[in-house]
Amino acid sequence: MKIEELAISEGIWNSEAKDTSDIVFKSSIKFVRNLDGYVFAHKLNMKEKDKINKILIENIENNDRLSDFTIYNLNSFSKVDKMIFFERNILMNDRTYGGVIILSNDQKYYFILCNDDHIEFVTLKPGFNFDDIFIYGKKIMRSIENKLDFAFSESFGYLTSYPQNSGSGIEIFITLHLPGLIISSKINEVVVEPEKQGIGVRSGWIDGYYEIYNKYSMGLAEKKIFEHTVSNFQKIVQYERENRENEYNMNKSIIEDKVWRSYGVLLSSRLISLYEAFDLISHVRLGIGLGIINYLTIKDINLLLYYIQDFHLRKRYNIEGENLNLEELRAQFLRDYLKEVI
Repeated sequence: MKIEELAISEGIWNSEAKDTSDIVFKSSIKFVRNLDGYVFAHKLNMKEKDKINKILIENIENNDRLSDFTIYNLNSFSKVDKMIFFERNILMNDRTYGGVIILSNDQKYYFILCNDDHIEFVTLKPGFNFDDIFIYGKKIMRSIENKLDFAFSESFGYLTSYPQNSGSGIEIFITLHLPGLIISSKINEVVVEPEKQGIGVRSGWIDGYYEIYNKYSMGLAEKKIFEHTVSNFQKIVQYERENRENEYNMNKSIIEDKVWRSYGVLLSSRLISLYEAFDLISHVRLGIGLGIINYLTIKDINLLLYYIQDFHLRKRYNIEGENLNLEELRAQFLRDYLKEVI
C-alpha cells in the first residue's frame, strides 16, 4: 500500500466494532522482543541495525501466518510521509524517525523494527476485542520464535530496553473516549485507582482520549497479566458508561445543546483549527453514544480523527508547500464529509 493510499484508507475501521465502540476507540497488544546475541537497538550502529532488520524482514516475509503487508523503510521518506504514521498512532511521537515499519494492509497488525527494541509487534482491533488479538498475537510471536532466538533470562524473562517491559514482554493497552468522567470531574479517579492495581494512564494522541495499559510485565505469566489488565479495563469502561448516562439524565438540555452546537459548527465553519475540531468531534461522538444523533456512526467519527489531521490533509490533496491555510481546507473537508455521510 502506497502512502497516498494509506492516508485515505479506513484502516481498522473497515470492520464493525462491538457495542462498546462509543467508549472504546481500539484495543491493542504489543509484544516486545530482542534477538539474542545483540545489544539493544539504541546502542546499535546503522550497519548492525541493517543486519538485524534484514534477519527480521526475511523471517516475516517467509512466515506462513503473515500476508498482505507492506514494508516501509522510513529512512527514504519525506517528513509528510513519516507523519502519516504518527497521525495514525503507529509511531508514538513525531520525532524524525529512521527505521522500518511493516504494516498489514488492513492495518490490524504492524511491526516496528530496531526502534526502542529489535522488534515490536502490535496487533489491534476497534472496540473491546482483546481475546481475538491476544490469541492472534501469541500465534504470530510463536511462529517467529520458532526460527529466531530471543534474549531471555530464567530470572527476568524476555529482556527489553525498558525494564518494566521485561518478563512477559507484553503491553496491553486500550484507547478510551472518556467525556462522561471529564464532565463529572471524576477523571482523576481513573488515574489514581488503577495505579494501585499496576495499571497506568496516559493522555492519548488526541485530547479527550486516554490510553490505559499494564505498567509491568515482570513476575507474572502472560495469561495472568492479560486477565488482570482486561478486568481493570472493563471496570473503567463501565465507570465511564455510568457517569455519562448519569450526567445526561441530570443535564439533558445542557448536553444536547453542546452536542448540536458542536455538530452545527463542524457542518458550517469556514475556518477551524485541529484542536477545535477534535473538541467538537468529541462532543458529537458523545451525542452518538447517547442516542442524540442517529445518522452519524462511530465509524464516521473514527475516520474523521485521522482524515482531518494536518499531514493527512496534505497527502490527500497532494500539497507539499508551506503556503497553505490548513484551517480553511480542514473546514471544507468537514463540511463535505458530514454532508456525504448524512
